[in-house]
Amino acid sequence: MSQLEPGSRVNMHLRVHSVRVTRERRRYDGGALNRVAECIVGDQYGCIKMMAFDDQLEIVREGAVICIRNAHANVVKEHMRIEVDRWAKVEASSESIPTVNLQNNASDIAYELVVKQ
Repeated sequence: MSQLEPGSRVNMHLRVHSVRVTRERRRYDGGALNRVAECIVGDQYGCIKMMAFDDQLEIVREGAVICIRNAHANVVKEHMRIEVDRWAKVEASSESIPTVNLQNNASDIAYELVVKQ
């Protein structure tokens, strides 16, 4: 968790602490149900918010250990979070991560955009 910086790519094994579905709606053509969830993921060193979408929610469940590859660490509304976009991958992992350190939440840090002149 300590190597996370805004704008960086993320490759790591994490334990899912919580999953909260924030949006659920049916596609405009009446097809599949689209879901978006805000998750708290981390390891023994810290945690961060992560956005998970649709099929990823089959893997990203409370208590699961996951491996994320090529995800983004983005700043949204002044707070960093991990976003797993279409080029990123989420898989179940066999790594052993016993606990999530909720005291060191990287999403609690407020970031400010500074323009260099």
